[in-house]
Amino acid sequence: MQVKADKELQLKQDPQMVWKVMTDPALMVVSVPGAELTETLDERNFKGKIGIKIGPVTAKFNGEASFTKMEESNYELTLEGKGSDSGGKGGASMTMNILLSETEGGGTLMKSSMALSITGKLAQFGSRMIVAVNNKMFNQWSENFTDILEKQCADGTDANSNEANLTEALD
Repeated sequence: MQVKADKELQLKQDPQMVWKVMTDPALMVVSVPGAELTETLDERNFKGKIGIKIGPVTAKFNGEASFTKMEESNYELTLEGKGSDSGGKGGASMTMNILLSETEGGGTLMKSSMALSITGKLAQFGSRMIVAVNNKMFNQWSENFTDILEKQCADGTDANSNEANLTEALD
């Protein structure tokens, strides 16, 4: 089963600041609900885990993700990921395209388009339930991501701060 979602997020920070945080897996994973970075293979490839609850079912996925497109000159990014349910009963793959643009007020408009394909026990809940969970996760992610950006600006730190400092932004 495949679902698609297009989202927009208005941010106060400039595109360069958003880009720095967005392209660092150690920083981004802090904002993704239920996610954990387990290994950084190189600057574009990494491994991780994520737990997702849909209805009465919780699935835990082990997977890999890659930045397949990183064009900082126009702030365009493509992230592709795939994983298998740790219980061996399904899998998921995702492609997300993100484009950042500067707004008149000096902030950033983030536009994202995601295609998600799910197999196994989660697929039985149908696309309406998957879309509802995706919307909820996006809302949680956007709140967390915004908190991280605001914390960095308030501290005067750059996007290369360590993950422990960013975790505090979510507490």
